[in-house]
Amino acid sequence: MQKYSGKLAVLYQGVGDIQESQALADRLAVPLYESLVNDCPESFFLSWREGCLKLLDKELLKKGGLVVDISPRNGEQRSWPAPKQDALAQALGRKTKTVVDATTGWGQDSLHIFRMGYELLCIERSQMMAELLVDGFNRLTEEEWMRKLNLKAPKLLWGNAIELLQTLDVPPDCIYLDPMFPPKRKKSALAKKSMVVLRDLLGDDQDKDRLFEVALNVAGKRVVVKSPDYAEPLGEKPSESYQGKLIRYDVYLKS
Repeated sequence: MQKYSGKLAVLYQGVGDIQESQALADRLAVPLYESLVNDCPESFFLSWREGCLKLLDKELLKKGGLVVDISPRNGEQRSWPAPKQDALAQALGRKTKTVVDATTGWGQDSLHIFRMGYELLCIERSQMMAELLVDGFNRLTEEEWMRKLNLKAPKLLWGNAIELLQTLDVPPDCIYLDPMFPPKRKKSALAKKSMVVLRDLLGDDQDKDRLFEVALNVAGKRVVVKSPDYAEPLGEKPSESYQGKLIRYDVYLKS
Protein backbone atom coordinates (compact mmCIF):
# COMPACT_ATOMS: atom_id res chain seq x y z
CA MET A 1 0.00 0.00 0.00
CA GLN A 2 1.02 3.62 -0.37
CA LYS A 3 3.55 5.04 2.07
CA TYR A 4 3.28 8.72 2.84
CA SER A 5 6.94 9.40 3.70
CA GLY A 6 6.05 12.00 6.30
CA LYS A 7 4.02 14.17 3.92
CA LEU A 8 0.57 13.59 5.46
CA ALA A 9 -1.05 14.15 8.85
CA VAL A 10 -4.56 14.59 10.24
CA LEU A 11 -5.52 18.03 11.57
CA TYR A 12 -8.33 18.41 14.11
CA GLN A 13 -9.76 21.92 14.11
CA GLY A 14 -12.56 21.56 16.61
CA VAL A 15 -15.15 20.22 14.12
CA GLY A 16 -16.91 17.06 15.26
CA ASP A 17 -15.59 14.46 17.68
CA ILE A 18 -11.82 14.39 18.05
CA GLN A 19 -12.07 10.61 18.36
CA GLU A 20 -13.14 10.46 14.72
CA SER A 21 -9.97 12.34 13.72
CA GLN A 22 -7.87 10.08 15.95
CA ALA A 23 -9.41 6.99 14.35
CA LEU A 24 -8.62 8.40 10.89
CA ALA A 25 -5.02 9.07 11.90
CA ASP A 26 -4.73 5.55 13.32
CA ARG A 27 -6.08 3.97 10.13
CA LEU A 28 -3.58 5.91 8.04
CA ALA A 29 -0.75 5.50 10.57
CA VAL A 30 -0.04 9.25 10.47
CA PRO A 31 0.20 11.91 13.22
CA LEU A 32 -2.77 13.85 14.57
CA TYR A 33 -2.38 17.57 15.29
CA GLU A 34 -4.79 19.80 17.17
CA SER A 35 -2.87 22.87 16.05
CA LEU A 36 -0.01 23.43 13.65
CA VAL A 37 3.48 24.19 14.75
CA ASN A 38 5.91 25.77 12.32
CA ASP A 39 8.37 22.90 12.41
CA CYS A 40 5.93 20.07 11.65
CA PRO A 41 7.41 18.10 8.72
CA GLU A 42 4.16 17.27 6.93
CA SER A 43 2.99 19.23 3.89
CA PHE A 44 -0.59 17.92 3.62
CA PHE A 45 -3.39 17.43 6.11
CA LEU A 46 -6.74 15.70 6.19
CA SER A 47 -9.30 17.69 8.15
CA TRP A 48 -13.07 17.95 8.47
CA ARG A 49 -14.31 21.31 7.25
CA GLU A 50 -17.75 22.51 6.13
CA GLY A 51 -19.32 19.09 6.55
CA CYS A 52 -16.78 17.10 4.56
CA LEU A 53 -13.31 15.61 4.73
CA LYS A 54 -10.77 17.79 2.94
CA LEU A 55 -7.14 17.53 1.90
CA LEU A 56 -5.29 20.70 2.82
CA ASP A 57 -2.01 22.03 1.50
CA LYS A 58 0.17 23.51 4.24
CA GLU A 59 0.94 26.56 2.11
CA LEU A 60 -2.73 27.19 1.41
CA LEU A 61 -4.16 26.18 4.76
CA LYS A 62 -6.61 29.06 4.93
CA LYS A 63 -8.09 28.22 1.53
CA GLY A 64 -10.86 25.73 0.91
CA GLY A 65 -8.88 22.54 0.48
CA LEU A 66 -9.55 19.65 -1.90
CA VAL A 67 -12.60 17.44 -1.56
CA VAL A 68 -14.40 14.70 -3.48
CA ASP A 69 -16.95 16.83 -5.32
CA ILE A 70 -20.27 15.02 -5.71
CA SER A 71 -21.88 17.69 -7.90
CA PRO A 72 -22.10 17.24 -11.69
CA ARG A 73 -19.31 19.00 -13.56
CA ASN A 74 -19.95 21.90 -15.92
CA GLY A 75 -21.81 20.67 -18.96
CA GLU A 76 -23.05 17.46 -17.35
CA GLN A 77 -26.78 16.80 -17.08
CA ARG A 78 -28.25 16.87 -13.59
CA SER A 79 -30.96 14.34 -14.39
CA TRP A 80 -30.61 10.64 -13.57
CA PRO A 81 -29.72 8.73 -15.55
CA ALA A 82 -27.86 11.41 -17.49
CA PRO A 83 -27.79 11.04 -21.31
CA LYS A 84 -24.95 8.90 -22.65
CA GLN A 85 -23.76 11.39 -25.23
CA ASP A 86 -20.19 12.47 -24.54
CA ALA A 87 -16.87 10.90 -25.52
CA LEU A 88 -16.66 8.91 -22.28
CA ALA A 89 -20.10 7.38 -22.85
CA GLN A 90 -19.18 6.50 -26.43
CA ALA A 91 -16.01 4.81 -25.19
CA LEU A 92 -17.84 2.83 -22.51
CA GLY A 93 -20.27 1.52 -25.15
CA ARG A 94 -24.03 1.44 -25.62
CA LYS A 95 -24.40 -2.19 -24.60
CA THR A 96 -22.23 -1.87 -21.49
CA LYS A 97 -24.08 -2.27 -18.20
CA THR A 98 -21.40 -3.00 -15.61
CA VAL A 99 -18.23 -0.91 -15.19
CA VAL A 100 -15.26 -1.19 -12.85
CA ASP A 101 -13.25 2.00 -12.37
CA ALA A 102 -9.92 0.52 -11.33
CA THR A 103 -8.19 3.89 -10.75
CA THR A 104 -10.85 5.96 -8.99
CA GLY A 105 -8.69 8.84 -7.71
CA TRP A 106 -10.84 11.90 -6.97
CA GLY A 107 -13.88 10.05 -8.31
CA GLN A 108 -14.98 12.60 -10.90
CA ASP A 109 -15.13 10.14 -13.79
CA SER A 110 -16.60 7.49 -11.48
CA LEU A 111 -19.42 9.79 -10.44
CA HIS A 112 -20.10 10.77 -14.05
CA ILE A 113 -20.28 7.08 -14.98
CA PHE A 114 -22.59 6.46 -12.02
CA ARG A 115 -24.87 9.36 -12.98
CA MET A 116 -25.21 7.93 -16.49
CA GLY A 117 -26.84 4.88 -14.93
CA TYR A 118 -24.10 2.25 -15.21
CA GLU A 119 -23.69 -0.35 -12.47
CA LEU A 120 -20.36 0.75 -11.02
CA LEU A 121 -17.65 -0.69 -8.79
CA CYS A 122 -14.77 1.58 -7.75
CA ILE A 123 -11.25 0.51 -6.77
CA GLU A 124 -8.69 2.83 -5.18
CA ARG A 125 -5.32 1.71 -3.87
CA SER A 126 -4.36 4.85 -1.93
CA GLN A 127 -5.86 4.61 1.53
CA MET A 128 -5.80 8.39 1.82
CA MET A 129 -7.88 8.74 -1.35
CA ALA A 130 -10.16 5.90 -0.21
CA GLU A 131 -10.94 7.86 2.98
CA LEU A 132 -11.79 10.95 0.92
CA LEU A 133 -13.96 8.85 -1.41
CA VAL A 134 -15.84 7.22 1.47
CA ASP A 135 -16.66 10.68 2.79
CA GLY A 136 -17.80 11.82 -0.67
CA PHE A 137 -19.94 8.72 -1.29
CA ASN A 138 -21.53 9.10 2.17
CA ARG A 139 -22.50 12.67 1.27
CA LEU A 140 -23.82 11.46 -2.08
CA THR A 141 -26.09 8.99 -0.31
CA GLU A 142 -27.65 11.87 1.64
CA GLU A 143 -28.55 13.84 -1.50
CA GLU A 144 -32.31 14.33 -1.92
CA TRP A 145 -32.37 12.95 -5.48
CA MET A 146 -30.53 9.82 -4.35
CA ARG A 147 -33.07 9.26 -1.60
CA LYS A 148 -36.04 9.89 -3.88
CA LEU A 149 -34.79 7.35 -6.40
CA ASN A 150 -33.71 4.93 -3.64
CA LEU A 151 -30.19 4.79 -5.10
CA LYS A 152 -27.05 3.61 -3.35
CA ALA A 153 -23.62 5.13 -3.88
CA PRO A 154 -21.10 3.06 -5.84
CA LYS A 155 -19.34 0.27 -3.98
CA LEU A 156 -15.72 1.09 -3.16
CA LEU A 157 -12.88 -1.39 -2.68
CA TRP A 158 -9.58 -0.26 -1.19
CA GLY A 159 -6.51 -2.10 -2.44
CA ASN A 160 -4.33 -2.87 -5.43
CA ALA A 161 -6.53 -3.19 -8.53
CA ILE A 162 -4.05 -5.62 -10.11
CA GLU A 163 -4.90 -8.06 -7.34
CA LEU A 164 -8.55 -7.15 -6.76
CA LEU A 165 -9.58 -7.40 -10.41
CA GLN A 166 -8.50 -11.03 -10.42
CA THR A 167 -10.82 -11.82 -7.50
CA LEU A 168 -14.06 -10.61 -9.12
CA ASP A 169 -16.75 -13.29 -9.29
CA VAL A 170 -18.33 -11.93 -12.48
CA PRO A 171 -16.35 -10.18 -15.25
CA PRO A 172 -17.55 -6.58 -15.70
CA ASP A 173 -18.55 -5.53 -19.21
CA CYS A 174 -15.98 -2.73 -19.07
CA ILE A 175 -12.92 -1.89 -17.00
CA TYR A 176 -12.04 1.81 -16.97
CA LEU A 177 -8.46 2.95 -16.37
CA ASP A 178 -7.25 6.50 -15.75
CA PRO A 179 -3.65 6.02 -14.61
CA MET A 180 -1.33 8.88 -13.80
CA PHE A 181 0.93 9.46 -16.78
CA PRO A 182 4.21 11.38 -16.45
CA PRO A 183 3.54 15.08 -17.13
CA LYS A 184 4.87 16.92 -20.14
CA ARG A 185 8.39 18.22 -19.68
CA LYS A 186 6.97 21.71 -19.88
CA LYS A 187 4.51 21.96 -17.02
CA SER A 188 1.12 23.32 -17.94
CA ALA A 189 -0.21 26.27 -15.97
CA LEU A 190 -3.61 24.64 -16.39
CA ALA A 191 -2.64 21.49 -14.47
CA LYS A 192 -5.35 20.82 -11.93
CA LYS A 193 -4.37 21.44 -8.32
CA SER A 194 -6.00 18.13 -7.36
CA MET A 195 -3.76 16.18 -9.74
CA VAL A 196 -0.61 18.11 -8.80
CA VAL A 197 -1.22 17.32 -5.12
CA LEU A 198 -2.01 13.67 -5.86
CA ARG A 199 1.16 13.27 -7.89
CA ASP A 200 3.18 14.92 -5.11
CA LEU A 201 1.75 12.56 -2.51
CA LEU A 202 1.53 9.31 -4.47
CA GLY A 203 3.77 9.64 -7.53
CA ASP A 204 3.11 8.22 -11.00
CA ASP A 205 1.56 4.81 -11.62
CA GLN A 206 4.67 2.79 -12.38
CA ASP A 207 2.70 -0.45 -12.84
CA LYS A 208 0.08 0.81 -15.29
CA ASP A 209 1.26 -1.61 -18.01
CA ARG A 210 0.66 -4.57 -15.71
CA LEU A 211 -2.71 -3.13 -14.65
CA PHE A 212 -3.73 -2.82 -18.30
CA GLU A 213 -2.67 -6.42 -18.96
CA VAL A 214 -4.77 -7.72 -16.05
CA ALA A 215 -7.75 -5.53 -17.00
CA LEU A 216 -7.68 -6.83 -20.57
CA ASN A 217 -7.66 -10.39 -19.25
CA VAL A 218 -10.50 -9.82 -16.75
CA ALA A 219 -12.91 -7.53 -18.66
CA GLY A 220 -15.90 -9.15 -20.28
CA LYS A 221 -16.17 -6.89 -23.34
CA ARG A 222 -13.78 -3.93 -23.29
CA VAL A 223 -11.13 -1.90 -21.52
CA VAL A 224 -11.21 1.89 -21.77
CA VAL A 225 -8.03 3.86 -21.04
CA LYS A 226 -8.16 7.61 -20.46
CA SER A 227 -4.91 9.37 -21.30
CA PRO A 228 -3.62 12.86 -22.05
CA ASP A 229 -3.65 13.54 -25.77
CA TYR A 230 0.17 13.73 -25.89
CA ALA A 231 0.66 10.22 -24.44
CA GLU A 232 1.19 7.06 -26.45
CA PRO A 233 -1.54 4.39 -26.09
CA LEU A 234 -1.08 2.25 -23.00
CA GLY A 235 -1.61 -0.94 -24.98
CA GLU A 236 -0.90 -1.56 -28.64
CA LYS A 237 -3.11 0.10 -31.25
CA PRO A 238 -6.61 0.51 -29.71
CA SER A 239 -9.72 -0.84 -31.41
CA GLU A 240 -11.11 2.71 -31.45
CA SER A 241 -10.49 6.08 -29.82
CA TYR A 242 -12.69 8.99 -28.79
CA GLN A 243 -11.25 12.47 -28.41
CA GLY A 244 -12.20 14.79 -25.58
CA LYS A 245 -10.75 18.16 -24.68
CA LEU A 246 -7.02 17.57 -24.11
CA ILE A 247 -7.71 13.89 -23.36
CA ARG A 248 -8.33 10.69 -25.30
CA TYR A 249 -10.30 7.54 -24.54
CA ASP A 250 -8.68 4.46 -26.08
CA VAL A 251 -10.98 1.44 -26.36
CA TYR A 252 -9.70 -2.13 -26.46
CA LEU A 253 -12.42 -4.57 -27.47
CA LYS A 254 -12.29 -8.22 -26.44
CA SER A 255 -12.50 -10.60 -29.38
